[in-house]
Amino acid sequence: MLLARALKGFWNFWSRPVRAEPVAAFRISIGLIVALDSLLSLLPNVADWYGPDGLYPIRSFELYTSSYWRWSVIGSDWSLGMTEFALGLMIAFAAATALGLFTRLATVGLWVLLVSFHMRNPYILNGGDILLRAAVFCLMLMPAGAAWSLDNLFRRRLLRPIEPALWRRLAALVFTHPALWAESWRGESSRGWIRPWSLRIAQVQLIVVYFFTGIDKLRGVNNGQLGDWVGGHAIFRALNHGTISRFAIFGDLPWWLFAPGTWITLVWEIAFPLLVLWRRTRWYALSIGYLVHVGIFLTMEVTHFSFTIMAFYWLFIPAAVLMDMAGKATGDAASRTYTVFYDGMCPICKKSKRTLERLDWLGRLKYADIHDRRFAEAELPDVTYADMLKQMYVKRPDGSYFGGYEAFRAMAPVLPLCWLIVPFLWLPGARFFGSRIYAFIARNRFKYAKCDNEFCSLHLKLLAGKEVDDEVIRKVVELHEKYRAAQGKVPEPAA
Repeated sequence: MLLARALKGFWNFWSRPVRAEPVAAFRISIGLIVALDSLLSLLPNVADWYGPDGLYPIRSFELYTSSYWRWSVIGSDWSLGMTEFALGLMIAFAAATALGLFTRLATVGLWVLLVSFHMRNPYILNGGDILLRAAVFCLMLMPAGAAWSLDNLFRRRLLRPIEPALWRRLAALVFTHPALWAESWRGESSRGWIRPWSLRIAQVQLIVVYFFTGIDKLRGVNNGQLGDWVGGHAIFRALNHGTISRFAIFGDLPWWLFAPGTWITLVWEIAFPLLVLWRRTRWYALSIGYLVHVGIFLTMEVTHFSFTIMAFYWLFIPAAVLMDMAGKATGDAASRTYTVFYDGMCPICKKSKRTLERLDWLGRLKYADIHDRRFAEAELPDVTYADMLKQMYVKRPDGSYFGGYEAFRAMAPVLPLCWLIVPFLWLPGARFFGSRIYAFIARNRFKYAKCDNEFCSLHLKLLAGKEVDDEVIRKVVELHEKYRAAQGKVPEPAA
């Protein structure tokens, strides 16, 4: 029974259709990386790096590509103009890949030209370039235009009106498996479902890269020597390396300050396969990786390496999360809306609401005053008035709700300016410290607030005590009724 379940799980892992949004995010990222790197790095140096009179002699290029199955479409007799044209074509393919325009042709062309330029001058390559080449190869195998693409837009507009039976009959004449191919050509891609095997290959690629990188770092342990990584010196030495370090300020610091980061990175790389495959630790694994690679980019000259490896992270994020971030998880706007419950008599809470309104570019948030008890109790029947007075609550479209720091963490994925900090919210310890910081601010907000009327002042004074008990609730209700009456509104029934 256990073996059968394991085999079924393995089969489903490689065969059960999945949503295409993670692949689309991966495609857009890789296309942008190649385009920007080519424009900012390769194009300004094309004559020196790839020209016939450049730093890498034509004879060396011919010898390099004549062995070990290496190849390049760039000819040894190409002029500088032809090489510049090929580089421009590669940039065009990269842009088309990012846009999802003629995606299959664009990804194949991008891979062919990227390999060709890598073979033309291998001495300027680094680990990031090799990883980028592998990423484009994986992308070439994927149905990368199945979501968030111009191709998909054209399929929806042009192909869907055609009679489905016509597609099935046409496919039956050409393909071995007419049902599958007819479904694919007729609109499987336009609905966003794809076969998973190509996505799984890319996921396995990242797992292998991390695991064997960590294992390779253990090779320094030999004959009583711990090596840079096990000995804790690796990050310190990298930050003080004359070639790759961005700043020269770390040399005056003791090496042991960086030792914990060195050991954590080593353990995380070796444990990455287990951490990322287990759902409960996946967010932590990716968040630590995000922190590591952002740190690498900020402190070291590693070109696009950090961005390339983080592009693979999209493939591990559930499609529902990406669709929710883009506001496309469901068909209508109302069912994509988060409800933010805030204290309408607290000036800091109202200021926070105005800040959220400025950040809500996608229009995903609506707001409810907790003093509107009829609505609040209907939406959050398990949350008391006292709890709502203590902290902000957010209700997701699926009915789940969160309070305090968890509420902010629930909202962040739908606020575009917060996307860069979302991984930090899932780092180990972020919830522990974030919850306490939020609780401290919420508990002491009356000290920092400036009220413009007596109702606000009385409201905050009532909440300044250590406990929000039944007596405080009664006084808050009375105060709110007086406030609504002063504003010419009919008070809600007391809770």
